This record gives sequence, C-alpha cells and structure tokens, in this order.
Amino acid sequence: MAVKKYTSPRRLKRLGFLAAFFAIFFVGGWWIGLQSHTPVAFKWNPFAPALLTKAEIREKIKSLPQPGKKSELYEFKQNEVELPGIEEPVILDYAFDPAIQSMSEDLLAQYKPDLGVMVAMDASTGRILAMAGQNRAFEIEGNPALEYTFPSASVFKVVTAAAAIEERKANPHTMIAYAGRNHTLYKYQVLKERVSGWIRQISFKEAFAKSINTVFGRLAVFELGKEPMRMFSNRFGYGEAIQSDFPVIESRAADPANEYQLAEMASGYTQENVMSPIHGAMIAAAVANDGVMMQPYFLNAAYLKSGKTIYRSEPSVQSKVMSPETAGELRTLMQATVMSGTSRKAFHGFFRGKFSELEVGGKTGHLTDRNHKGRIDWFVGFAQAHGRKIAVSVLTMHKKYWTVKSSYLARRAFETAFSPKKVVKNDL
Repeated sequence: MAVKKYTSPRRLKRLGFLAAFFAIFFVGGWWIGLQSHTPVAFKWNPFAPALLTKAEIREKIKSLPQPGKKSELYEFKQNEVELPGIEEPVILDYAFDPAIQSMSEDLLAQYKPDLGVMVAMDASTGRILAMAGQNRAFEIEGNPALEYTFPSASVFKVVTAAAAIEERKANPHTMIAYAGRNHTLYKYQVLKERVSGWIRQISFKEAFAKSINTVFGRLAVFELGKEPMRMFSNRFGYGEAIQSDFPVIESRAADPANEYQLAEMASGYTQENVMSPIHGAMIAAAVANDGVMMQPYFLNAAYLKSGKTIYRSEPSVQSKVMSPETAGELRTLMQATVMSGTSRKAFHGFFRGKFSELEVGGKTGHLTDRNHKGRIDWFVGFAQAHGRKIAVSVLTMHKKYWTVKSSYLARRAFETAFSPKKVVKNDL
C-alpha cells in the first residue's frame, strides 16, 4: 500500500514566496528591457499584401503632370516616377512581352501609317502584352491608345451580334433577307418591315463575316429594340469606366432618338459609337474568354527605390458580358471573318504549317473619322491554342494613301505571340 507524502503548511508557504520572487524578477526585468531597448525594425515580407489598390495607383499616376506634347510615362518609356504621397521614387515594372512589344514598334516604323496603334492583351488575365503607337499626320498630342477614342465603325457589330444571339433572335445559321448593297444603310433598307427591291438571303454568320450593314440595322429595329442594345453596349464597356492601373479614356455608344439612328448604332454606321484601342482589345478578349471581360493592367508591380513593393497586379474581372454559349457562337462568326470575310486576304495561307492549330477570329471596321479627318481601319480579334488566348486591337488611320492594313498587322502579332521559338512568360 502506497504511503502519501505529507507537506507541511510552513513548506507550502516557502514555496509560494519563492514563486512570487521569481515571477517579479522575470517580469520586471522584461519590462525594464522593453523600455530601454530600441524597437526592432522588422524586415519587409514580400508576401505581405500590396499597399496600394489598382484604383489608388491609377489616381496617383493620373495626377502627374504631363509636360510637352509627348509623355515618356504614357509611352511607357519612363520607369522611375515621383508619385504624390510617397516620399521615395517609385520604380514601375511594366507587364509587356518584349517580343510582341518590339515587333509592334518595328512594324509601325516599317509601314509608317499616318496614325497607327497596336495593342495585344492576354485574354485570360488582362495583362497588356504590347502597346505601340505612332502619329505622323494628325493633331493628337497624347497616346492615341489611352487618351483618345475613335469611331468603332463595324466593330460595334460584335455588340449587336452578341445581343441577337443572347436574346435568341439569331444564331450563326439563321437566314436573313435584306435588300441593297452590303455596305450602304438607306432608310428604305432598314425601316420597312417587308423587304423590297433587290432581295437576297444570307446566313447570319456570312452577314457578320462580310459586315453587311442592313442585316444588323434590321435586327436592331425589328428584333431587338433600343433597350437591349443599350444594355449590351454597357455590358461591353461602352459608357463604363475601365478599371486599369493606368488611366484610359471612356468609350461611348450612341443614344438613338429614332429607329434609323438605332439602325446606325447597331451596324456601326455612325460617328456616335466611339472607343479606344485598349477597349477594342478588351472586346475581343471577352469573346475569347467565354464572355468574361478582364480589367487590363500595364504593370506587373511598382516598387519603392529602396526595394519594397507598394503595388502588385492581380487578374480582376471587369464584367461578365455574355454567357459562354453566346461567346462560343460569336467566336464562330469572328472566325468566318478571317476565313471568308473582310480580312480573308490578310490571313491567306496563315493556317498552314505551324499555325494550323490556331483558332483565330476577328472583326474589321472602316469609316471616315470626321473629328480627326482621317479614314479609319480597325481589326479587333483573338487567337487561341492549348489554353493560351491572345486578343489584339489594331487601328490605322490615313489621310490619303493606305500603307498597311490593320488585319495584316494583327496577323503578324499572332505569328509572334504563337511562334514556336518564342519563350512565353505568363507570370504576373
């Protein structure tokens, strides 16, 4: 049988005094040391959250003065800046892909359009892979890709086509009757419900590929109406602020007052639908990205000169434009443009050999810009293969003579982006 050990009250009292003494000794020593010691400067953790949001860094960049007609900052040739509210110089790490950026600059220098802009964008993330521009003949002082809008022309047919498909008014195989020439838009062609005159039947896919104004005007007047057209233009970013780390001018859609103006809006046969080249790339990217439009970003990150990160980009959604099913049917329409439509010549022979697996689509647009007094040529489109999706927006504008077509410049961009020799960098 075990015997319990007896502890006297006197011994318990001694143990209590000893415990209290050591507690006072250690706690007191810690407090004295804390008061006399210099505070520890903790080393910066690179995985800590960024200090600035996308909106905050955009506003700081927007507030910087822009001396002279050309700004090295807005041409993305200035890496070190002084941002308001930040005591140290800030280093900007641009997100551009060197191969695509260099190719874009070289092509514009080679072909010398009166005005030319090339934008390439990763459709899945919003990363701007390239943005090059030059202006030889127009009174435009800033960067035409960011700070100016131009008539969308027939590129706006992408919006109308998406509305017609999503509202189940048409699909690629729907047969549509129309009268007159392909690229005219007279009132007798679009305001009479019963088609008369030189009547033809055409599939919706072919009408998109050949950019037939009457078909899209009639769809808006007799099938869609003003409210769906307004809603889908907003979804595609017209009249909406573009959430980017650099300030981008807002695009604008027409506000039709009658049915004929609605037909003009839907077909792009108007000066009232205007967009920036950046927005053009976003439209094409949304089609490639199953209807999700991503926010564009020009910066991987921004650092203090001492090394600390103050901003880091992350892919963010601008808006959900349409359903994945609608986007899939729209890709079918845009593929027809390069295979048999208005840009077939520029892509002749492209799908042989090393680019045979690429899925490529686009939309062209042509119109005289009355504001800038030049003839516009647009191509917005996408190329994708093996999970990689690249969107491009190319704008050229000329006063008298064409030196290069936008569709051809887009083709060269796709060739560079998907070249087997190119090492692809997808990291943010």
